[in-house]
Amino acid sequence: MSGYGNGFACAAGAEDFTATAHRAGKGGRTVTVKGTCQCRTPGFDLELVLASPPFVPVPEELHLELTEVPPKGVVAQVITPTDVEGEFEIGDEVERVLIRNRNITVLVKEG
Repeated sequence: MSGYGNGFACAAGAEDFTATAHRAGKGGRTVTVKGTCQCRTPGFDLELVLASPPFVPVPEELHLELTEVPPKGVVAQVITPTDVEGEFEIGDEVERVLIRNRNITVLVKEG
């Protein structure tokens, strides 16, 4: 599990994420990546974004990063499940999603 000890406020591992590919009407392919992280407090906003800058292109992988925006003000210190979801256009060759800043790899399943 990635989090807490490495500077992140929300912990997550590969078992906490799914990646499901879909075909659009014109034949394009998208992937929906969903996950649930365990955040130190309620109120965190989580977002999956395209990783930048890209490393050497790996056609079989979609590289993402998981960003955290902490809550404002005083909040209770209680571990809180927090959902995150993102949808991205991908090519036919993409087989897995790498959340680079967490070292999490998720296999893409067809939906």
